[in-house]
Amino acid sequence: MGTFVFTGGHHNSALVLAQYFVSQKHTVYWYGHKKSSRKDQNDSAEYVEVTASKIKFLDLPAGRATLNISELLRLPYGFIVALKYLIAHQPSAVISFGGYLGATTALAAYILGISVYLHEQTVVAGKANKFISKLARRVYLTWHSSLKFFPKKKSLVVGLPLRSSIIRATPKKLFDRKRPTLLVMGGKQGAHAINHFIFEHLRDLLIDFNLIHQTGTSSETGDYEQALALRGSLGSLADSYLPIGYITENEIGYYLKSANYYLGRSGAHITYELLLLGLKAVLVPLSFTHQREQYKNALELVKVKQAVVLSQSDLSLKNLRVAIKELKQLRPEKYTLSGDATEKVYNDIKRTL
Repeated sequence: MGTFVFTGGHHNSALVLAQYFVSQKHTVYWYGHKKSSRKDQNDSAEYVEVTASKIKFLDLPAGRATLNISELLRLPYGFIVALKYLIAHQPSAVISFGGYLGATTALAAYILGISVYLHEQTVVAGKANKFISKLARRVYLTWHSSLKFFPKKKSLVVGLPLRSSIIRATPKKLFDRKRPTLLVMGGKQGAHAINHFIFEHLRDLLIDFNLIHQTGTSSETGDYEQALALRGSLGSLADSYLPIGYITENEIGYYLKSANYYLGRSGAHITYELLLLGLKAVLVPLSFTHQREQYKNALELVKVKQAVVLSQSDLSLKNLRVAIKELKQLRPEKYTLSGDATEKVYNDIKRTL
């Protein structure tokens, strides 16, 4: 059996594939960030879930290629650390899920003669993944529309490795009160702007909805603690508001399948999963992303009449109610997805190594 290194910015689907490699008796190491940001004192969702899976986690102090001096100084240090890790572990391959962590590890692996594989989750391609694709033996894509960004001879559209609860979970009755259930999420780190909107209008929202609210667990914002405090002040409405710091991979399927509507960001994973499940959504794309990545992800749902997009600046109680009313009238069209990529990617890596 071989040894494999997993790394990259999108830990959810990467972890699905890493777990499958472990189930096939391979040794797996994970190079990631123990903290979600430089100032956050809490462990990242990535670290919590990877270590819970009994996979060896190594903190990689890589830096971003930005104009920030502190980040630039981290670039050579992170690269040296990645080299050190790879020399110690001698993996058969590095499997990158993008971002600056993935780029740092991929470059170190390429220099050492270690095979590199890349999975791209988003509709568009970031600079890091375009760079990694030049070093990679194979580029796995989630969306057919991403093909134009990568070398065609080594690119393969496979879909997304899907968290098991997305496939296997069944709906749960989470609330006694007969109201539609709105699931609010802002990505694995939460979305402070969306959280603030929920907090500001919580009582008004609870008139119309039962709320499941993933806040993130950042110690910088303290949003989860604020959500708990607000819940304690709601009196009889408290049972209609369920704040959660982070919804784990084992739970996400239950919450998505138990909701009537989704409100939140349009990151790569949630976009694919919403399409797969047919859950109607009000999407608030993150504004400052490369090539408006989240907005273009959101358009995949808009095209099949499954979503309404609101800019963050337009997120208001009135506009949300209008958007939900519009969603009720939509009749979603079928979207052809490539399905679960887990075994496809595993088999291809074993074949091409």
